[in-house]
Amino acid sequence: MKLILDLENCYGINKLVKELDFTRDGDVGGVCSLYAPNGTLKTSLAKALKDIEESKVSKDIIFPERETKRLVSLDDQPLDTNHIMVINSYDESYSSKQVSTLLVNEVLKRDYDEALKEVDDKRALLIKDLAKVSGKQNKAIPELISEAFDRPEKEFLDLLTELKHQCTQDYSSLADFKYGDLFNPKVLDLAAKDSFDQELTEYVVTYEKLINESTVLSRNFNHQKAGTVSKSLSHTGFFDASHSVNISINGQKQEVTSNDRLNEILQEEQNKIFQNPELKEKFSKVDKKLSTKETQAFRDFISEHQELLPEYKDVKSFKKKLFTGYLQSCHSSWESLVSTYKSNQERVKYIIDQAKQQETIWKGVVDIFNKRFSVPFKLRVDNQDDVILNDAAPSIEFDFDDGRGEIKKVEHHTLLDTLSQGEKRALYILNVLFEIEAKKSAGAPVLIVIDDIADSFDYKNKYAIVEYLRDIAQVSHFYLLILTHNFDFHRIIGGRIIGSRSDDARRRRVLATKTSTEIKLNSEKYQNDVFVAWKRGFHQNESYMLASIPFVRNLAEYCGHKTHYLTLTSLLHLKTNSQNITVQNLQEIYRVVLVDKPDLILPDPTVRVIDKIVQKADELSNIALESPELESKVIVAMAIRLKAEEFMIAQINDQEFVDGIESNQTRELFDKYIEIYSEQEEKILLLDQVNLMTPENIHLNSFMYEPILDMSAHRLYSLYNEVKQLGN
Repeated sequence: MKLILDLENCYGINKLVKELDFTRDGDVGGVCSLYAPNGTLKTSLAKALKDIEESKVSKDIIFPERETKRLVSLDDQPLDTNHIMVINSYDESYSSKQVSTLLVNEVLKRDYDEALKEVDDKRALLIKDLAKVSGKQNKAIPELISEAFDRPEKEFLDLLTELKHQCTQDYSSLADFKYGDLFNPKVLDLAAKDSFDQELTEYVVTYEKLINESTVLSRNFNHQKAGTVSKSLSHTGFFDASHSVNISINGQKQEVTSNDRLNEILQEEQNKIFQNPELKEKFSKVDKKLSTKETQAFRDFISEHQELLPEYKDVKSFKKKLFTGYLQSCHSSWESLVSTYKSNQERVKYIIDQAKQQETIWKGVVDIFNKRFSVPFKLRVDNQDDVILNDAAPSIEFDFDDGRGEIKKVEHHTLLDTLSQGEKRALYILNVLFEIEAKKSAGAPVLIVIDDIADSFDYKNKYAIVEYLRDIAQVSHFYLLILTHNFDFHRIIGGRIIGSRSDDARRRRVLATKTSTEIKLNSEKYQNDVFVAWKRGFHQNESYMLASIPFVRNLAEYCGHKTHYLTLTSLLHLKTNSQNITVQNLQEIYRVVLVDKPDLILPDPTVRVIDKIVQKADELSNIALESPELESKVIVAMAIRLKAEEFMIAQINDQEFVDGIESNQTRELFDKYIEIYSEQEEKILLLDQVNLMTPENIHLNSFMYEPILDMSAHRLYSLYNEVKQLGN
């Protein structure tokens, strides 16, 4: 598989055109590692590729008016959101959406569904019958019944089974009533108040008497509706316009020409009943409470079914009786469901127990994480059976262990407040692992872009990440593009995952360089230890010979060759003997320190080494290549420091002071120069850059020369030329 990048004006990338080959061939897997010094490419490229994953448009943040070009293809097909996954360096708020997917065991889920299919069909039939008799929607039935009997809805089938086998009274007559008529929410609010059931009973008796004995009022035209008519006629000026109405009293029509007369007639009807002032007060009190359309409908309903009034003394018990009555009225479908459920119950119970113990893909990921990463917490899922069998959302719990023998369950936000930055990153990576495992199961080709995932980790966890990357690199449909500004991590990926035995593998270890117009991606020149390559070419490559001076100096120090160590130190710092050291002297030292080079012959034996360093630095700064090799940068850095010391020694003009310096010579000279020439601000600033940009030592460990790799070549050239002018 080949990835083709053609980008312009994408988050600071002026221009980038490159083809990266991910084709699997023998021992070479589908992995490329791209080392990019800070400010070169890495974050910008990750953002542009993330935009593809999220179907967003890319742009240049600083210069949004510039036209952006983003052509990215896999095997000549445009890369789309389904075939790319970008893993950012760190995102504290990131949480995998794939946990549920990884927890599901398809075999168990299928067995469970099959075991419950017949039960579900019977359940649906019963719920349909209950909905019909109760007047409620199908979906509301399980919740209402479970709530009435104080049971969780997940135990609905068990509840129905228990009710079926209980010896209970026959409540089937209650099935004549609809749930909404009996338990209107507004009526339930009133029923919840103390003594309302007694007030309601007295009210209904009085109301019935009023209606039955009145010659004017009826159930349809009761006292409240009559009052509404009276108010309406008054407000509209009906009688003021000389209109009148006829009212039937004792079967005789009487004409009413004023609102006062109408109210008088209606009041007379009520007074026939309310001879007792106490009774009148009780009636008015409840009558005001029944002021809404819903409560008035309930009053009319309960007046016809006064036998139900005592039930409102205990609404909860009334609901149980009602649903029992509904179930009894649906005896056939109820009996069929319970019978089917019992016959399958043992099988279902076995499957649920299996689900609780199931070794899912999720657990496999967590086990890998717990074994490889050093963190003070462990994960578990409390409701795994529900996730597997009932499509529930997983309930993730964290067990925190501080190493003192006590384990405590903590919430996610508390955990984040407790963890170190590296441990937080580990938790983030765990969520990333979930996403990767989900894509592994999906089987579709995926370009996985990994943006400095090991940044800020200690070595144990960094190597744990490398091991996991090596694992997923073996997945046939995964192609890994690893972006990093950590040269050590880049070299580890190269050595442990990509390798360097073939030209294809070597081309997949890439370094980025940036100019003012474009970014170039070139294969890393030194696939193994750089010093091995230099040592092999001492005799014919002058740059290798010179750049190796600080490395051989370290070896001489470690191996006890003190005289040789001091001689080589005089080529990195100006000493009284620095100008007298020739290539012949260097050859003799190399032969002794490098025991496998006893016959080494270096060219131009009589030439002074410092002259060669300066000459080479001049050549490099004149050509000014944007991306010189490491040896070239080391030589320019050495020349910068020598020229800076030459200037400061001349200005200080105190040989006794210079000879007395035992270590950190450049810094000691710099401090002395500031002491004498504190007013020379521009020169002091320039010399300070020398201290910052030229390393004191280039160690044998490969990652120790990462700073000079990251350093801009043009900045080194510029600094060298400026330092050369100090003495003029």
